[in-house]
Amino acid sequence: MAKATQEERQARIVELIIDHGSLRVDDLADLFGVSVMTLYRDLAALEAHQVIARHRGTVSLLVSSISEAPFAFRLYQETEAKEAVAREAARLVSRYSSIFVDDSSTAYLALDHIGVPESKAFITNASPAAIKIGAGEHQSLTMLGGLFDRALDAYFGPTTNRQVGELAFETALIGAASVKDGSIYHPFSEAALFKREVIARTEVPILAITADKLSRVALHRLADLSDFSYLIIDDTVTDQDLNYLHTLTNVIVANKEGKDNV
Repeated sequence: MAKATQEERQARIVELIIDHGSLRVDDLADLFGVSVMTLYRDLAALEAHQVIARHRGTVSLLVSSISEAPFAFRLYQETEAKEAVAREAARLVSRYSSIFVDDSSTAYLALDHIGVPESKAFITNASPAAIKIGAGEHQSLTMLGGLFDRALDAYFGPTTNRQVGELAFETALIGAASVKDGSIYHPFSEAALFKREVIARTEVPILAITADKLSRVALHRLADLSDFSYLIIDDTVTDQDLNYLHTLTNVIVANKEGKDNV
């Protein structure tokens, strides 16, 4: 395996543990070609963020249907698929002048590709998105405040929901932890409630996810897929799943070559 940055390595560790359930520390060190001491520093960082747990030389996942990996780690997971989805999402939202961007890493990546950003009004509850928007050529930014969730790096709660109730958006880029049987789910109830409020006040809500979300589970239902005007998903989606998704909403398939199939 080629040498990876610390952030990439930590994100890959999380992906491997998700796939395998648990792994031994020695095996992970061999896989990444690093010393056990280096790997322990990575594991300590993940443990501090309550992503993994260590027990007798074995590493297991704490992130589950009732939790979520921190934004900093999600940003480095499934990067190729997320970039493809982000490009298509940006192409779609560039038609509109007021754009809500949620706390998902895919929505964050889409900010790099939105056309004529100086003509848009951006609204977000997510700190990383607000920082990127503020540092760019964007002329209008509304930051929603409230109770800060450190893992999601975003604001939620009654104050944030009340602020959403006073606004209206042409379009919104929304992410989700799980899509199952035509419904969208999130591990955190406050985040699910907030996103539900945003969708209700958006003319063209857009769900932007990677296909792996179709195989994951989360506790709190936030919407039906039919509540979205569009679903953007990467090209690893199976034909069977794609045929079902087409019955619920407009689907755009984003592939690694940058082409799209609607």
